[in-house]
Amino acid sequence: MKMKMSACIEAPKEKVWQILSDVSNVDLWVDPIISAHCETDKKRGVGMIRVCQLKGNMTVREKWVKWDEGNSYTYQAFGAPLIKSARNTWSIESVNGKTLLVTESEVVLKAGIFGRLLEPLIYLVTKKMGADSLAAFKYLVEVGRPYEGKFSGLPRVPVVC
Repeated sequence: MKMKMSACIEAPKEKVWQILSDVSNVDLWVDPIISAHCETDKKRGVGMIRVCQLKGNMTVREKWVKWDEGNSYTYQAFGAPLIKSARNTWSIESVNGKTLLVTESEVVLKAGIFGRLLEPLIYLVTKKMGADSLAAFKYLVEVGRPYEGKFSGLPRVPVVC
């Protein structure tokens, strides 16, 4: 299962990167995440591990496998329910004084044929959660503080700049 989403953010690339690369703040813009922290003192770059506490008393670990300072990073997630493997890349580029944020994910579900049958439902749920997260991230960058309501109440973000 592959998914690609994007958001145009009304801010310079450096400001977007500053918030995106602070990987412990992900709980400010991804609703299912209650808290996040780095497993060691390493808070940037390849080899860093983030631990996310999710709603429902679940924990997911994410290990960074690529880091291009100021431009992009890629991590692999472990321990997510129903997920055998997950890989996510976040990248940014300047477009006319704004920033285009792109997220690309690839997920392989557990449970063989049962997992394959669940893919359409999980895809829809993930797509909605992604749209909510991009809207919350855009709000955080542009307003300078986290959105306090339900992320689903935010307007959908432009996908191009």
